[in-house]
This record gives sequence, structure tokens and C-alpha cells, in this order.
Amino acid sequence: MPPMLKFVTGLLMYSFIFPRAYVAVVPKGIKWIKDHFYDEIPKDVKWARGYQKFLLGLLFFLEVFLQSSWSAWVAYRILEYSMKAESYKWGYFLIGAICGEAALGYIARKEENVDLWVALRSIIPMGLLIEFVINPRFLDTLFGWLVNISL
Repeated sequence: MPPMLKFVTGLLMYSFIFPRAYVAVVPKGIKWIKDHFYDEIPKDVKWARGYQKFLLGLLFFLEVFLQSSWSAWVAYRILEYSMKAESYKWGYFLIGAICGEAALGYIARKEENVDLWVALRSIIPMGLLIEFVINPRFLDTLFGWLVNISL
């Protein structure tokens, strides 16, 4: 199988699987955590407000991390195939960026209540995908462990 075809079919397959699996699992898990650990705290307790902010920050970080891991994986695939290519390197970058951003866009469109934090949860991983491709050293610094898992 030609490398470009292998790249496109693999990336398209995972670009359909990842966002649908993410939308099916992560929001329900976040909702369960909020239902069981967020709303049960009495408002008159002094530390409750800080606990709630900490929990929301932790959940925000978790979602950004999961979506950024997707961006890192796509960037690794782009760099892996484009470095081996003798011609049409730009094609790997273009197709990879479209597939990666489309998957993140699907996740963003499925959000119910849009506010600043929800927008940031989507914008950060979308920007990181391009940043990872432009600066692979930054990718290795944050997600170098992902190569060992995914290869």
C-alpha cells in the first residue's frame, strides 16, 4: 500500500473513531463526577467554594489533556509520514491538519452549554496541533511518552 494511502486511511479511520468515542464517554463521566462531587457540598461551608473551583479546574485540565493528546498523536503521524516522503510533503500536513482539526471540531460542536471555558477547552488543543507540527521539540517535551505507547 502506498504511504499516502496508508496515512489517509489510518487517519480518517481514527478521525471518525476518536471524536465519537470521546463524545460518548467523557461528557457522561464529567457529568457523573459533577453530580456526585460538585453539587453535594453545602454553600455555607467556607472551603466548599474553593473545592468546587479546584474540581472544575481539574476537570478542565483533564479534558484539555485528552484532546491535546489527540493533537499530539496526529502531529506525530504527520511528522512520521512526511519525513519519509520524497515528494508531496505538504499533502501530509494538509490532510493531517484537516482530519485532526475536524475531529476536534466535532467534539466542540457537541458541547451543550458554551461559555469561555468550553471555548478554551476546544481552542487550546486545536492550536496545539499546529504548534506541534511547527515545533516538534515542543511536542517531544509535552507528549514524548505518547510515541512509545502508540508505536
